Amino acid sequence: MSLNQKNKGKLTLVGIAFLFFLPIVSSWYLVFYSDFKKNAIGTEHGELIEPVVNIGEIKAKEIQTRNEILINKKWILAFVQKTICDDLCKERYYQLRQIRLALGEDRDKVERLVISNELTNIDELKILYPGQKYIDGDDENYQSLIKQFKNYITDQDDPIFLIDPYGFLMMQYPKGTEPKGIIKDIEKLIKNSK
Repeated sequence: MSLNQKNKGKLTLVGIAFLFFLPIVSSWYLVFYSDFKKNAIGTEHGELIEPVVNIGEIKAKEIQTRNEILINKKWILAFVQKTICDDLCKERYYQLRQIRLALGEDRDKVERLVISNELTNIDELKILYPGQKYIDGDDENYQSLIKQFKNYITDQDDPIFLIDPYGFLMMQYPKGTEPKGIIKDIEKLIKNSK
């Protein structure tokens, strides 16, 4: 075997090792010494509520029957309806329904909840949003529940809230949040909780 053939063999071996280590070294450099992820969008499309707020046991009325049921042990998409249901309020009802439906086979793990002092147009809501749950001013826990949400609601914004199966208010989605982002968050949370 000639000297040139030995050198070619060594160079080939060094080249293969270089190809193997190049992605590892590049990744390490990008993660620790560059800002390439500085503006990347994370998994959470909403805003985490820190510290989480313990709402506890949630009893709500089913819109069809007006019977009170316990809705814990499920993820809950909720919003607080102001006295008059404006266009944004109507959009929230629609979004909650569509987000839940988009979850496919996981939709049974999610409930929709509206909290309102006085639920108006209940006959229309029964037709458009069957299965909707609500808590109104007649509920004995209404005032204490509203206090839990008041720090996160402004006149300009009607966020959608996410409550976990243990009754913790953990995330809010401000006006303008894409429903696809909410769906992705819920899918990930359901998958990680299995």
